[in-house]
Amino acid sequence: MIFAIANQKGGVLKTTTTYNVSKALAEAGKSVLMVDLDSQASLTISTGHEPSEYQHTICDLLKKRPENVEKCIYNIAENLDLIPSIIDLASLEMELMSRTARESVLSRALEEAAKYDFILIDCPPQLSILTLNALAAADAVIIPCKTDYLSYRGLEQLENTIDEVQDLVNPNLHIFGIVATLYEMVVKDHNEILDMLKEKYNVIGVTKKSALATKGIYDGKCVVERDPRSEIAKEYVKIANIIMKGCK
Repeated sequence: MIFAIANQKGGVLKTTTTYNVSKALAEAGKSVLMVDLDSQASLTISTGHEPSEYQHTICDLLKKRPENVEKCIYNIAENLDLIPSIIDLASLEMELMSRTARESVLSRALEEAAKYDFILIDCPPQLSILTLNALAAADAVIIPCKTDYLSYRGLEQLENTIDEVQDLVNPNLHIFGIVATLYEMVVKDHNEILDMLKEKYNVIGVTKKSALATKGIYDGKCVVERDPRSEIAKEYVKIANIIMKGCK
């Protein structure tokens, strides 16, 4: 099953969610492929490697260079693989705009990666042609969302985009769930927004604001691996369990 981890706003722990949930799924024995679709290459860097270290990246895959998707896939840990990104992806967006069926380039490229139990696509923090490609390729969307009012209001724009993708290219696409991020229990507004999220959406996880949640990854280890007993790591494992249960 393919999940797009998407939100047009930055700073919502989208990459952190992608890496930790992927790691939790992998530790549960599932084969997982992470796809870094962000030109900032945050997911790639978070795994402990520089984008320049890789011979082939998501850019090559989208350009069909090489044609074999396996050459763009690199092993990160047991059961966990990555298609890395690179800054060149930003310039590729303009090239994609002139392609026929430009929204389906990624979908066609990932057809050869059907062997994985789960594919998680880390989308860029804007509603670009790359995000549309992720939504066209995905079976479902997981949306990390901060528990503040502007983030909550921003979900409407993403929902509209998902509806358009459903109508045009991917009728089976749906929102699997919301991950509420950077939640602070002592902040009244956060509690109100969390209640609103739960009333309108399927909230599959709540990650509290903490040093572990916002700490950059420099050694390639995500929270699930570095501090598995922490509250936030347990929450990511819970989200992974919900995904596995929901995909049976």
